[in-house]
Amino acid sequence: MGEDRLSWREIDKLRDRPGGRRKKERQDFFQESTTRYQRYKAELEKLFDQGMTDELLRKLGKSSPAEKPAPVSPEPQEKKNRKVKTEAVNRATSRLKLMRAVIDASTVEGVRQAIDELVSSFGIPDDLDVLVRFPEHDDERLIRQAIEKLLDLIPRAASVPKKASLKVRLRIISQTAKDSALRSLADKLAAML
Repeated sequence: MGEDRLSWREIDKLRDRPGGRRKKERQDFFQESTTRYQRYKAELEKLFDQGMTDELLRKLGKSSPAEKPAPVSPEPQEKKNRKVKTEAVNRATSRLKLMRAVIDASTVEGVRQAIDELVSSFGIPDDLDVLVRFPEHDDERLIRQAIEKLLDLIPRAASVPKKASLKVRLRIISQTAKDSALRSLADKLAAML
């Protein structure tokens, strides 16, 4: 009769097993993953807003659900459509590369060159990581446009990348800019941060 039951000592040993620690680790992971998930979700939303989902799916080697398999003998019109899509994908890819170049530039001159190339090809983007680097440029017109976009985007953003360096740069702009409107915009953005 007594052999079928576990003793209190055996029950305590089972409770002291590492399985109890795993629960705590899982809870920590879920807390981290919540932040990760929000960041991931924000990046996905950005991709959907920019219409780059097809490119992302192609990059991952999957076809998008909206695409149908290509017929064996495509008609000339379909070839033109594919060519247009390929050009759009190449343009989006080059845009992303230029944005990455602005973000990853290590020198002020590198930032200026990358911004000039990005703006001449695609205009000023709505990406916080890129816009934060615009105050490092010499052209006050570009800086003003970027600050105006930042003023619109920051209230909706969860966090601002490179916040400390942006504040310093805005303080310099508010003291040295020739354009008084730019100085007031820089002060306004610095106050928001």
